[in-house]
This record gives sequence, structure tokens and C-alpha cells, in this order.
Amino acid sequence: MRRDIEPFFAPRAVAVVGASRTPGKIGHEILRNIKLSGFRGNIFPVNPNYGSVLDLPCYRTLADVPSDVDLALIAVPAKLVEGVVGDCVRKRVKSAIIITSGFSEVGRRDLEDRLVSMAKGKMRIIGPNTFGVYCARSSMNATFGPTKVLEGKTAFITQSGALGLALMDWTTEEKYGVSAIVSIGNKADVDDADLVEYFADDPSTSSILIYMEGLKDGRRFFEAARRAVRRKPMVVIKAGRSARGAQAASSHTGSIAGQDAIFAAAFQQAGAMRAEGMTQAFDWIQALNENPVPKGENVVVVTNGGGLGVLSTDRCEMLGLKLMDLSDDLTKQVQDVTPSFGSAKNPIDLTANADDLLYGEVLRLIMRRREVDAVIALFCQTANIDPGLVARAIVDARDKEGLDKPITAAFVGGRMSQMAYEKMLERRFAAYPTAERAVDGMNALMTRHRQLKSFGKGGR
Repeated sequence: MRRDIEPFFAPRAVAVVGASRTPGKIGHEILRNIKLSGFRGNIFPVNPNYGSVLDLPCYRTLADVPSDVDLALIAVPAKLVEGVVGDCVRKRVKSAIIITSGFSEVGRRDLEDRLVSMAKGKMRIIGPNTFGVYCARSSMNATFGPTKVLEGKTAFITQSGALGLALMDWTTEEKYGVSAIVSIGNKADVDDADLVEYFADDPSTSSILIYMEGLKDGRRFFEAARRAVRRKPMVVIKAGRSARGAQAASSHTGSIAGQDAIFAAAFQQAGAMRAEGMTQAFDWIQALNENPVPKGENVVVVTNGGGLGVLSTDRCEMLGLKLMDLSDDLTKQVQDVTPSFGSAKNPIDLTANADDLLYGEVLRLIMRRREVDAVIALFCQTANIDPGLVARAIVDARDKEGLDKPITAAFVGGRMSQMAYEKMLERRFAAYPTAERAVDGMNALMTRHRQLKSFGKGGR
């Protein structure tokens, strides 16, 4: 792993410069979050106005801190940042996160350039204009965002601070766990390529998700992405597709959004999956994190609703997913256990009376078959069937028969269906509230299968 980036995520000692006793102030919230997150290293508040903050001794300057500091979080007014960066360099701090805004995003690139020049060769900088960093394996929430973050497998890099803060809450509510969150801000020094290289080697990270508005060194990013994708899937949300959107990105974080067609071609060449928006991106990530990569492209859909089967078939056709024709013997096995007015073709329609026992039996039949590479299980809520029992049957079928095959599921209906698929999420299952999203999740897995096959790592 990159040694110059490691101190941002596994520091032994953290200093919060601009720590405050006032709840609501950024220097207070960052310090409070670090304490509450269970960080096991040393924490040093720095502010000349206090003797202590949150029951921790507070130091007048960084020079007064009685130990080495691996990471400094800088939350002081913009006019004071240059002096603090100088203090960090003299203290031999390894890394700094500049929370403060008021730099290139408002046209003051000269201030940013001076900071980078001061630190060059001595210290790495994330920011300015960020909300901080979260790292699950270090139990460190060095942000002014929500206190509780759900631990998981995805490293999330965001160029937007406000959007990233909102998504910290959203990921927890939607049960999308993260291994790390990085608010990268103006990217004066550390940029997307640095972080992609780092997370490609991070054993606690299984996938990488990036919200991006623009790049300063496109060639370096795409080289880093190409190397990383051979090891882990990467999903990118690239904002600024339109001319007005690109203009907005430039004023937001000082980014050069560039021509969208160039980004689209480069993402495809590098192997990064480009999502249309946040919901699709997290749907893909969930499917990729919670499933093995399929060994082939034969997909089977199982549903209790004919209409849902038709919708999923249309979506599969649109995305290029292969709904396999069932063999005669598999068709007979399915026919033997399903109602005569159902359908043993693909999609398999178990009819509205299908209960958890039938779902489980049919799924086990299918998942035992070597020629079946992936399964999409769909459920429409009905008055006489408990969605929770069906959800449990689907998860049990996966755990007993299909650990080597990917499966996504959709539960469509009211509150009971919502509760059912939320329980599936808790069991590390790729579950969704619509059939289309379950198909989209499977499409991400097939995309990953084709990538690995092209690298010589996938397929039968």
C-alpha cells in the first residue's frame, strides 16, 4: 500500500487544529466524532483559546503537542491555513486534511498552490474544501458528518462535500456499508489517482465508488483505474455531463469537467463502470459486494408474478443479459413442483400462491445446476403469503446451494415487502424494491464477469 497515503487512514496520532468547545462548530464536531468512533490512537486538540476540549488537553500550537503527529485536521479560517500548514511541516506531520474552504473554488488558486509548494516532499494534503475522512479498520470518523457509519466493503471517494455528507447518512439508512469515505475537495495535492492506487491494495476494500466532477491529471487517473480494475470493480458517477453542468462543477470545486464524451470513452477503456446516478451506483456496488462473479452468462428469473417476469425480461433484453432456455430435464423438475397454471419456462412463474416452501424448493433445483450461472428472484406481495418467510427461503437457498452463484432479488409491495428486503440486506444479500433494480444489479455482475474474462481471470 502507498506509504504516503497510509497516514490518512491509519494514523497513530491525530491533531485537530481549530478544535472548539462549541457544539455545531466544525472543529468541535470533528473532534467529537473521532472520540466517539472509537479511534485507538492519540487525539490532540489544538487551539490557543482553551486548556481542554471534550475532556482532552488542548495545546496552543502544533509545536506544543508532546508527540509525533501522523494526521492533522485543519479547521481554521482560510487566512490562517497557510500558517498552520507551515506549523505542520516544521512538526514533520505526515499528512493533513484541510477542511477550510475559500481557495480555488472561489478563484484563489494562488493560495492553494502556495500550500502545496510548502508541503511538497514533506507532507501530503487532502483538500482544501473537504469534510474529512472515515476509515472503518481504524475506527476513525475524522469528519463533521454523522457519528454512526455502517462498516462495509466499499471505499467511497467524493468530490462533493455536501453530497458526501448526505450520503454518509443515506448509506447507513439503506444498509450500504463502507470501508472508507474520503471527501477529496479541491484536490490540490492528493487526487483520485492516489486514492485509487491506495484502495486497490487495501485488503478491507472490495470495491471502489467515485463521485467525480473533473480531473486535473486525466491520464494518470485512467492508468491507475486500469490497474485497479484488474483487482477490484470500480463504479464512477461523473457529474457535469452537460455544458451547464460542467460550468457548475467548475464553480463548485474548481474542477475542469471537460468534454463528457472523452470521459465516457476513457472510463470504458479503463474498465470503470459509469453509473447514471447515486441509486444505480449503489445498486451496482451492492450486487458486486455481496455476490461472487458469475462463471458464465446464463441467467434464470424466478417470480410469483407474470407481469414482474415480463418487466424483468424486457430489462434483461435491453441490457443484453442472457435468459437461458431451460433443459428438458430441468423444465420437468420445475413442472413437477409448480402449479399446472404456472410456467416452467424462463422466467419461471410460480404464480401468486407460491409460498416460501415452493420458492426455496425451486431455487435449490436451479442453483444446483452447473449450466445456471446466475439467478434473479422476484416477489410480488400478495394477501396470503408472508414476504418475510419468502425472503428467508431465498437467503437460505443461497446459503445452502448457491454460494458460488450470484443472486439478486426484488420484493415489490408495501411495508411488509420493504421489511423483507431490508432483512435480506442485513444478511448481506443484494435485494431491491423493484425488478428493474434487481436486473441492473445482475447486469453489473455480468459486466464484471466479462471484464475478468478479458483479463484471463473469469469464465468456465
